[in-house]
Amino acid sequence: MQALSNGRYKSVWHRAITNTDKARMSVASFLCPYDNALITSPEALTGDGTGAIYRDYTYAEYYKKFWSRDLDEEHCLELFKNK
Repeated sequence: MQALSNGRYKSVWHRAITNTDKARMSVASFLCPYDNALITSPEALTGDGTGAIYRDYTYAEYYKKFWSRDLDEEHCLELFKNK
């Protein structure tokens, strides 16, 4: 959501901590568009002179970077920030 909103809406960095004393239930849900889907902020959120915080990228690019990074080191979205 952060890339689509040009940084106006912040997402939580999701992490799970296991508890050896109590069982935990997780429910995962995913939205996976087609590989060539372009992730970009709408003009209404970038055309005010501030520009886009994140470069445009495809879902396939995001997926590849998400699974190839060190999960403990960086948030995947940082890899798409404009310099």
